Amino acid sequence: MTEAVIFLLLGIAAYFDWKCRKIPNTVTFPALAAGLVYQWQAGMGWTAVAGVVGAFLLTVVPVVLRGMGMGDQKLLMAVGAWVGWSGVYPLFLHSLWVCLAVVVFLPGTWRRLGRNMHAIFAGWVAHRKIWLPRNKEAALSFPYAVPLLGAYLVQHLWR
Repeated sequence: MTEAVIFLLLGIAAYFDWKCRKIPNTVTFPALAAGLVYQWQAGMGWTAVAGVVGAFLLTVVPVVLRGMGMGDQKLLMAVGAWVGWSGVYPLFLHSLWVCLAVVVFLPGTWRRLGRNMHAIFAGWVAHRKIWLPRNKEAALSFPYAVPLLGAYLVQHLWR
């Protein structure tokens, strides 16, 4: 059941992230709460809490640096509630590999990354563009839920 719920959650989140570039709280919060309740009933409550806290800690730096949105963070926390730390950590690492593949195969991200790197060397005037870019101008702006879903599928095909 857990795998079906996570697949459904990631599929819905990937759809919204791809179409709207936003993952609604109406998707992430109920999934997070349901995961905590489900795991608590199964006697794995602390495992679920560790997954939520671990997912938060894994994503806090990317969110602060605006390389990842808070919806992506809440999505990973919801997944952590269902699978715990031992499931969310490898999923996060695999999603980074999928993100790297996306960057390699989408030259548009190279141009944005190049512009931002140029702005770094331009000085203080570019400070707001580097650290507080708008969503579409961020160095690696793409919907994270899609690579997260891809990483989840790769993990299950690999087993």
